[in-house]
Amino acid sequence: MKTLGLLGGTSWTSTVEYYRFLNEEVAVRLGGLHSARLVLASIDFAELEQAMRADDRSGAEAILAGAARQLERAGADGVMLCSNLIHRYHDAVAQAIGVPILHIGDAVAAAVKNAGYAAVALLGARPLMEEAFYRDRIREKGGVTVLTPDQPDREYINAAIFERMCRNVYTDEDRTRFIAILEGLKARGAQCALLCCTELPILLPQGPLPLLSSTLVHSRYGTDWALST
Repeated sequence: MKTLGLLGGTSWTSTVEYYRFLNEEVAVRLGGLHSARLVLASIDFAELEQAMRADDRSGAEAILAGAARQLERAGADGVMLCSNLIHRYHDAVAQAIGVPILHIGDAVAAAVKNAGYAAVALLGARPLMEEAFYRDRIREKGGVTVLTPDQPDREYINAAIFERMCRNVYTDEDRTRFIAILEGLKARGAQCALLCCTELPILLPQGPLPLLSSTLVHSRYGTDWALST
């Protein structure tokens, strides 16, 4: 079994889910007392969020690249960035290390393609919904139409993520609003909702559309890789 390096703390609440899912996947596949071989570098999310808010790309990349190098030195054979949004800086982090990064977008695109969906709704932090780095990767590799909420809903989703969910606060008010957003996307033709912020599956265990948890499919993707020969 290869050793996976988890770059976490982005936020810590979702990093906990990665640790759980990866160990559960390995236990199911190998049985007995088997668990995943993991090393973890957990950053201070406040420092990264400040750099992102200030549009300090080089500062954000330096934080993430430094953590990735720690994982490589600790023996990671491959790295998983435990957040959808920080894949915005994937290329710079990949260039800083000599082991592969298992891209969450590739995991999500493969799951969408295997399920046979033609149109999916994308929910996540605002840059994820608005910029090409993630949306286009899903569209091209998954072969699907990607629908996003309208601008006021994108603003709301982003605020809910950073002001509450990243602080481990999940409210019924947010859950109700998110379900209404999904109903609107379903009316526009979405066949599935991609929960592409790693906190969202915690808020939404079910909804008006089939839900695809990026955390879960990324964990399965990482397990496939770790157990491959």
